[in-house]
Amino acid sequence: MAKILLVDDNEINLMMTEMVLSEMHYEVATATSGEAAIEMLRQEPFDLLLLDIVMEGMSGIETLARIREMPEISGIRVIFLTSSSHMADMTEAIRLGALEFIRKPALPENLYSAVRQALSVRKKDTILAVDDDEMNLFAIEKLFGIRYDVRCVSSGAEALAALRQEKPELVLLDLHMPDMDGMEVMQRIRDIEHCENLPVVFLTADSDADTEAKLFNAGAMDFLAKPLVMQVAMQRIRRILELKHLQDSLYEEVNRKTVAVQESNRKINNLSDQIIRALSGAIDAKDSYTNGHSSRVAEYSRELARRLGKPRAAAAEIYNIALLHDVGKIGIPGSILSKPGKLTDEEFAVIKSHTMKGYEILKTISEMPELSIGARWHHERYDGKGYPDGKAGEDIPEIARIICVADCYDAMSSDRIYRGALPQHIVREEIENNSGTQFDPRVAEVMLQMIDEDKDYKMRGSTVQ
Repeated sequence: MAKILLVDDNEINLMMTEMVLSEMHYEVATATSGEAAIEMLRQEPFDLLLLDIVMEGMSGIETLARIREMPEISGIRVIFLTSSSHMADMTEAIRLGALEFIRKPALPENLYSAVRQALSVRKKDTILAVDDDEMNLFAIEKLFGIRYDVRCVSSGAEALAALRQEKPELVLLDLHMPDMDGMEVMQRIRDIEHCENLPVVFLTADSDADTEAKLFNAGAMDFLAKPLVMQVAMQRIRRILELKHLQDSLYEEVNRKTVAVQESNRKINNLSDQIIRALSGAIDAKDSYTNGHSSRVAEYSRELARRLGKPRAAAAEIYNIALLHDVGKIGIPGSILSKPGKLTDEEFAVIKSHTMKGYEILKTISEMPELSIGARWHHERYDGKGYPDGKAGEDIPEIARIICVADCYDAMSSDRIYRGALPQHIVREEIENNSGTQFDPRVAEVMLQMIDEDKDYKMRGSTVQ
């Protein structure tokens, strides 16, 4: 819980403001004079000082000036409560590092907003001041030094060197300097890593419209006219830095949300892969003689897709589709799947039904609509004599044409309950002889290339490396 010291010599105002702050769940201590406030700050730590400007005896301005001279308490964050609109008071309060002004009587919403903003400040913002005039740098240090961490350099080269070492929150940059003027310095700043969007405010005695346009066109955030007017300069710098912090906060939040979404997507993708593999394993478990068939067909299909020029993502998608091409066999009786002899016409009709059963299972997965393609059409033939729909040629989805070749290759090159694996040359002849009838000629040609490269028949019953 943040601790706030509230200072006001008007007891009614003190009581009302204390009540509002307490309702906001802050720990509040009170004092009725500047002297008492200083003594309390020296006795215990506070996170924020709410200080009335107009008080009998020591004013709020005088109180803060004395606080800034005392190293042990000089860093306290301060908000002024005021009914005064005296320009000199406002200017001096800004110079002394006041974070905000709240008009009295303090409305709860104004008080809440100002206090929350002040408590969110974790450290002084850093300003890099660049000017070849030592007196100007001295004035900038005096003007901004209480509120900000001001670092001064006297040339563009020094500024660029400083920026490469440590990035400030803002650069105050003199326009007219020898060797390297402000415009060139800013252009070089943009080439430094992480300084592409660093706010740059120019200092210049030029006040003509052409100069203003030139500065803004070059990417300046703002400019301050010399000689600097304290209140104008402080308020402009403050607004720029508040905007920068808001933008940084939004950028961090977007990054955080993006990382969270990416992690969520990663988990979803992993889960999808695990579910697909689990289903694939369940299919193969139905028949010990075809165990591993689905994963091998998926590997062959992915390699065919890759060699056909498909992008990595498309090849990966084909792999998943091929893994589930036989999912409909879950609904086929094991006695038919494992029958060692020739199937009857009725039994073969049941076997053929696995294409539509698989389609019905997978079509409900709306996030991956193409999963059902392989299941339904991997037994279609290029000449139109396949099943279940008798599609032909290019009417058969390319994914199904790829899986068809991979599926037939694995069926021929693997041991089955009714026969052993066929010799490689027989497998090759079957694919070559059926190119253009059972198989898409282009896909078959790629499969033949893979076979010809597999001199030792290592693909048989294994996966593509």
